[in-house]
Amino acid sequence: MVKIKWLILPALLLILSACSKGNDMQTLSAPSPEQELGASRSGLTLSISEQQHEEGMPIFHTTLRNDSQISYEFGEYFHIEILKNNEWYTLSHSDFVFYENPKFTNLGRLIAPGKEIHQSFTVETIGVTLIPGEYRLVKMFLKPVAPYYVVTLAVPFKVISAV
Repeated sequence: MVKIKWLILPALLLILSACSKGNDMQTLSAPSPEQELGASRSGLTLSISEQQHEEGMPIFHTTLRNDSQISYEFGEYFHIEILKNNEWYTLSHSDFVFYENPKFTNLGRLIAPGKEIHQSFTVETIGVTLIPGEYRLVKMFLKPVAPYYVVTLAVPFKVISAV
């Protein structure tokens, strides 16, 4: 009986480790088309209050600043990218998040010249749990009058082990 216990315990540990959550975040298959993004461009600036978070579902407190001469359109939506093999990949999430929160879009609000807006974003909104690694929070802005163009900004942050 003692020999059987010693065989069952390693077998159970092997099964449990095979069923446990992997160390790889689910991402889109292709790298992000914009590998080099900064926190400032075209008079717009994106910043976050903390550049390091513990693993889990952190809340980001962001500041959006418009030092340009024109208004830009933006929304409540942020996306997150992870650095894998020296390339940025967008974390995937269910489209259901948009049904649960219709205001969670890229557009709908304006930031006027010389204004600063504070937004909070939690990864719980997109149903993702962050594991240790290097990430960036990405935000898009649209110039809402011709000539139209999009400004994409990103701020890097790290996620560390909670232990």
